[in-house]
Amino acid sequence: MPIARHLSQAVLHTIVIILIAIMLYPLLLTLWGAFKTDLTFMTSKWYPTLPLRVSNFRTAFLGTWRYLLNTVLVAGVGTTLMLAIASLAAFTFARMRFFGRNVLYFSVIALMMIPGVLTLVPGYMLYKTFGLLDTYAVLILPIATGGPIFGVFLLRSFFEGIPKDFFEAAQMDGAHDFKLYYKIALPLCVPIMGTLAIMQIVGVWNDFLWPMITINDYNLLTIAAGLIITFTGQYSTNLPVTFGGYVVASLPLLLLFSFTNRYYIQGLLSTSIKL
Repeated sequence: MPIARHLSQAVLHTIVIILIAIMLYPLLLTLWGAFKTDLTFMTSKWYPTLPLRVSNFRTAFLGTWRYLLNTVLVAGVGTTLMLAIASLAAFTFARMRFFGRNVLYFSVIALMMIPGVLTLVPGYMLYKTFGLLDTYAVLILPIATGGPIFGVFLLRSFFEGIPKDFFEAAQMDGAHDFKLYYKIALPLCVPIMGTLAIMQIVGVWNDFLWPMITINDYNLLTIAAGLIITFTGQYSTNLPVTFGGYVVASLPLLLLFSFTNRYYIQGLLSTSIKL
């Protein structure tokens, strides 16, 4: 029995190591590919080589800094609006009583079941009608309007778990509904809102399709679309510099998560407990 148990553990560990290697190898390929020249990449793309060409990162940054700023602007404004709308709507559904509340709530939540690809053409036509194509608004408004749906789902459950005594005591002191929201509910849900913010920012950072559809002015593109536009030619692609751009584009997210991972984990734990 001990031999069989050790053998099964060895097989399990081997499978886990293989899966981890499959997951990490593309990242390592991107990392060491960013230090290669075109020639060394073509002859030895699957393993690191010397010398290291650090200038790829300089070229990548000079070609993408505008896209990084655009992404920070879109992610910052869009995420702020998303959190404000999601928290207000969730607080309304959790703490206020009005006719059709549950029907309206489940109608909003049902929107999560609709694949995003189904809304691409209607969304494009809508923003084109209002003349918002080739503006920052066409990138920010979908975040502010579509992003809060999942946030409403998470925050409503959290707000319903807050003891009613907190709100009743504040109401006895003369607090109105909005004061209950920003003085009691909002400070308590900071970890969950931090989790939602990180998830939304990562989504904006990785969004490629929507900017490519709605933006023709390359100066307004976000980083995912900008990388493809900048370093992909009609007949060839400078892959080492492109990989350098991927690394440069990933650094802000790595820094963000390194400083906010505690809040991210707290938010996930708080959500799981409340749900």
